[in-house]
Amino acid sequence: MGKKVAIVTGAANGIGRASALKFAEEGYAVAMIDINPVLSDTEEKIHSMGGECLSCVGDVQDEAVMEAFIQKVMDTYGTIDVLNNNAGIVVVKPLEDTKYEEFERVAKVNIGGTFVLTKLVLPVMKNQKSGVIVNLGSISGHVGQTEHAIYGATKGAVIAFTRAVAWEVANYNIRVNSVSPGSVDTPMLRSDIQLEATRTGMPFDEVKKIREAEQAFNRWADPSEIAEAIYFLASDKASFITGTDLLVDCGWAAK
Repeated sequence: MGKKVAIVTGAANGIGRASALKFAEEGYAVAMIDINPVLSDTEEKIHSMGGECLSCVGDVQDEAVMEAFIQKVMDTYGTIDVLNNNAGIVVVKPLEDTKYEEFERVAKVNIGGTFVLTKLVLPVMKNQKSGVIVNLGSISGHVGQTEHAIYGATKGAVIAFTRAVAWEVANYNIRVNSVSPGSVDTPMLRSDIQLEATRTGMPFDEVKKIREAEQAFNRWADPSEIAEAIYFLASDKASFITGTDLLVDCGWAAK
């Protein structure tokens, strides 16, 4: 008891994993969620660092499972100081080839999961009269990306949701912000590139090079670089920041 507590979704790999490790490194107890059982690897890593954590393998859009998880976090730690909504999926294909089921799944996870966790954590934070929520937007919520219409729409929704909730809970001393990364070297992005390479017949490395050039430094971000921005917004150093989306896109939107 006594430690600050951060809930991190999508913590099995990519940005979510990097974020969970960053909070653990900073002395937080980390409560992690992911649908992927490889989440246990993140748990092992945190324990090897001497950190404290608990985890739940479950779908963020499943309200009953998430409700039980939040209860477990409260029973274990008695507080929730930070909620970091990272869990997300993508569909990369021409719009007319996209099935309604694919649209629905991406929307349910990306905006639905963010809604469910935020809704369940707010009563705790309101009761404490303190808390921080950091959602994951995307450069796709700011610029037009070919074959990312559904993903971009859900990320635009997350950014709008963030602004609205920030005002809704401001009187309770709760801050709500989002981070919009550019291209980050994660399994999800590499899978996107592989799909594009297969579809276009171009070599993987060639597609990767084109995608890297969308960043001013001609490289993808390491997930830890996004985790640093998430941690900053969650920290007291960002005490006057709420309702804001922080672009960590290496100049992409500025071009």
